Amino acid sequence: MIDVRSIVPFDDETVCASVRKTGRAVVIAEAHGFASVSSEIVARVQERCFHHLAAPIRRVTGFDVPYPAPKLEHYYLPGVDRILDAVDDLQWED
Repeated sequence: MIDVRSIVPFDDETVCASVRKTGRAVVIAEAHGFASVSSEIVARVQERCFHHLAAPIRRVTGFDVPYPAPKLEHYYLPGVDRILDAVDDLQWED
């Protein structure tokens, strides 16, 4: 697990080393998935690690809808169940 603390400059070296080691990646972010930081991270990993990927890169993000009222926020944000489903979809049986 890599906690990206800054996006400028982005630490391609650390992220790509992890992807090359495992062959898999899940990008988790609270923002929308479309045209977001998470989509840029996925693009960078795909460009630099394509031949090392054993499964498609998965994104777990907020839904592509207007941000909800505070009482509904917990339905919008990525939760444990959605994250675990994405990890499970990576087909770990080689």
